[in-house]
Amino acid sequence: MDQFAEIAKSGIKGRLDLLTTPTPIKYTPKFVSMMQANEVIPLNYEKKISSQVELQQLLKNEREKYSKFLEEHASPLDSLRIKADLKDFKWWLKDSNQKEDITLPHYGGPLGSATAYYETTFNIDKLPKHDDNMFIVFLGADYITSVFINGELCGRHEGFFAKFEFNITSLLKEGENTLLIRLENDYNMIGAKSENDESSKIGEKIYAATGLGYDDPINGWHHCPPGMGIFDSVYLETRNRIFIDDIFVRPLEDSAEVWLEINNCSYSNDVIHFSVSLYGYNFELTTFENQIIYPSTGKEIGLGDTFTETIAKRENSLNSQLPLYCLNGRNLYKFIIPMKDCRKWELDSPYLYQIQIKVLNADNTLCDTSKRNFGMRTFTQDVKSSPKGMFYLNNQKIRLRGANTMGFEQQDVLRGDFDQLIDDILLAKICNMNFLRLTQRPVQQEVYDYCDRLGLMTQTDLPLFGCLSRPKFCEAVRQSEEMERHIRSHPCNVIISYINEPFPNAYNMPNKNLERNELESFFAAADIVVHLNNPDRVIKHVDGDYDPPSDKMPDNHCYPSWYNGHGIDIGKLHNGNWMPVKPDWYYGCGEFGVEGLENVETMFKYYPKHWLPKNENSTDWTPAQIVRAQTSNFYHFFFEEQPTLKKWVEESQKNQSYATRLITEAFRRDSRMVTFAIHLFIDAFPSGWMKTIMDCDRNAKPAFFAYRDALEPIMLSLRTDKTSFFSGEISNIETYICNDTNEVSHNHTLYFELHDDNKVISTSSSITTFNDCDTTYANTLQMMLPTVDKRTTLTIKAFLLKDDSLITYNTINITVYPSCNVLDSIIVKDMNTVSTSDIKAVNDGAILWIDKPTAGEYFIGDVTFAVKDSGMSPMHFASRNTSHEWICETTPYDFCH
Repeated sequence: MDQFAEIAKSGIKGRLDLLTTPTPIKYTPKFVSMMQANEVIPLNYEKKISSQVELQQLLKNEREKYSKFLEEHASPLDSLRIKADLKDFKWWLKDSNQKEDITLPHYGGPLGSATAYYETTFNIDKLPKHDDNMFIVFLGADYITSVFINGELCGRHEGFFAKFEFNITSLLKEGENTLLIRLENDYNMIGAKSENDESSKIGEKIYAATGLGYDDPINGWHHCPPGMGIFDSVYLETRNRIFIDDIFVRPLEDSAEVWLEINNCSYSNDVIHFSVSLYGYNFELTTFENQIIYPSTGKEIGLGDTFTETIAKRENSLNSQLPLYCLNGRNLYKFIIPMKDCRKWELDSPYLYQIQIKVLNADNTLCDTSKRNFGMRTFTQDVKSSPKGMFYLNNQKIRLRGANTMGFEQQDVLRGDFDQLIDDILLAKICNMNFLRLTQRPVQQEVYDYCDRLGLMTQTDLPLFGCLSRPKFCEAVRQSEEMERHIRSHPCNVIISYINEPFPNAYNMPNKNLERNELESFFAAADIVVHLNNPDRVIKHVDGDYDPPSDKMPDNHCYPSWYNGHGIDIGKLHNGNWMPVKPDWYYGCGEFGVEGLENVETMFKYYPKHWLPKNENSTDWTPAQIVRAQTSNFYHFFFEEQPTLKKWVEESQKNQSYATRLITEAFRRDSRMVTFAIHLFIDAFPSGWMKTIMDCDRNAKPAFFAYRDALEPIMLSLRTDKTSFFSGEISNIETYICNDTNEVSHNHTLYFELHDDNKVISTSSSITTFNDCDTTYANTLQMMLPTVDKRTTLTIKAFLLKDDSLITYNTINITVYPSCNVLDSIIVKDMNTVSTSDIKAVNDGAILWIDKPTAGEYFIGDVTFAVKDSGMSPMHFASRNTSHEWICETTPYDFCH
């Protein structure tokens, strides 16, 4: 098994005495019966989309719908800064004499411990004048960056996601200057492999399992390897010695608090003031212009400081306002702007404002200008009610429904393909998602910018996976602050987390990594620095906790239909159970998913030839030929071996779609589940991590449409424990109304039709109500199944109506067999109690059922068979593709859950 399968197999350890295991929510059954129908005309309805052509039309409509929110209406603001991009470099690896000409952005290998150099020159005609300073600015360099100007070190930075800069004024000379960048990579903390060494090495890189990836089918495509490079802009910028470092606008109820950070490169105590203007950004509005603000503070005297109090009284300054001088380094000024009756940032109407600020000195000389877009929205989590943990967007309940990302959005920015980035965000909205988990790393600013403008929420994760190395405690706290500063101005980003899937016993290396109680101390420290930079940030300490609980909302990862039984048995999940969690809390599932092979066309378009057969119908191919694909290791838990590439693709995608619907509907039925994200959305590369529901060319797999249907804002879910029956049996199908909106229902109608070959044979209807942002059990549809003389598939269609208007619908298929008395001739025995009379009964037509035999070889009469332990949990599927006469009339999924 691969590394991620091993993680799944290990499962949750944790302090189980502090946890409780959620069981199915109890309800009082309300039975409704089907009535025989005579010549009933089926209800006419518009079918849900299921094709790429239909999807493209919806995407066209969404582009038109949201185009106005991509407009820019704010008044132009001139900049005093002089900027020069640096793009062309010489690049080489340490201990190599081979230098390459490269252009930024640049990202790739090598993996593991490696050092690379970037070198270029730039000319300075005249050195900066007295009040000016020159900075070198990096928007993204992975991982440890050391910057040398004319041979002298000007600064060093660790990390990969945050902007950083160094003042290089004192190192410049007129004429040609040399810039040398040393970039150091390392293995991550859970271990990784390099190109030349298949053994896993442990390093200290703060990096999880996602990133940009790069175009190399062996090392670069799969699961976003921890590469290295300067993947964003590098530029020189000349500024006044007093300049704006950052603007953060913190929305309040009827106002906003502006945090203005100003940097002073000198040691003088400067008197400054601000000119502030406020505009609509993606809509036309001028709220105010050139409002002057003089920063000051009220004079306060410490308790018992009678000496200072006496002097203040003598100088008549006891209650005076004191000017706030601009001192050396970073200065923070706060002031309030009115925002009464403002346009809120909502998912369907993501209105943005733009604040523009000019900084002037005492003689009104303009020092610097800057602007910041912001949205007026609040996002909170209720941690006082019982249960705790419900989310609120603008004071209305909201449940997070989305997907994990794995580099596609970062590749959009790397290529400068912002039209594709817009489409990718709109595709998420078309799929009925309301958020993306930017999985295990912060991403480029442009991703957040467009999510702001298009109304898609995000979760940003600190790039920790599994453990935190002891020497990196303080560095991780520092990067937590960098992360918050990186995202805090974006209304789209509503939540953060610190670590993905922390392992028990410090990944079994407590000598190297923090143990859980120490990791909790890291969470507390990180909370402090985050809330110092944004008091309103909602935090989920852990995404996918293998060593629970934490102090925040519980979250578990769950792959029961891929890493067979991972987290929870699929039958238990379908029945309404969940994993052990902290009591009295809502909970989340940050990852769930199933691999679905890419389309045949995608494979033949991109894959190396030696990965592929001669054609799609060749019989000499298995998924094992795709580097690091998991299907060859796990398919046997869920579907039969396939004869051709085409059939492998069809069956794996069918299984992915089925599991996606099964799991997502189970989550929707559980009203305690307030956030979940499928793993994954769009693949960045042709075989990157094929749990994606859309490939790198944005071709939707069937699972995309299954997920879209299961995420409908108001969704009908039909649940039954059994879908195969004999004639005359009673079928019970539970109906749930899963409402993610804030609409409260009064007197909706549930209408059912039972179809046999497109003919309605019975119907039922009832009046129902449901609650806002909640799941409501509606009723149990009970019916006696008709008599059939051959295997027959019946379809139950359920419709939710309001005043004869269709709100939504769902369907479920059941199989009915002719009557059979075989159940009376099943002999259930333990392996050790099988007798000769049992064997004789089998020869006379009975069925011998051996209940839960242990692994080993067995002999019953003249039959020999073997039982093997499963690599994961016990299997719910058995292949019937054996050519035995007993299975000649069976179909591939007759022996599965």
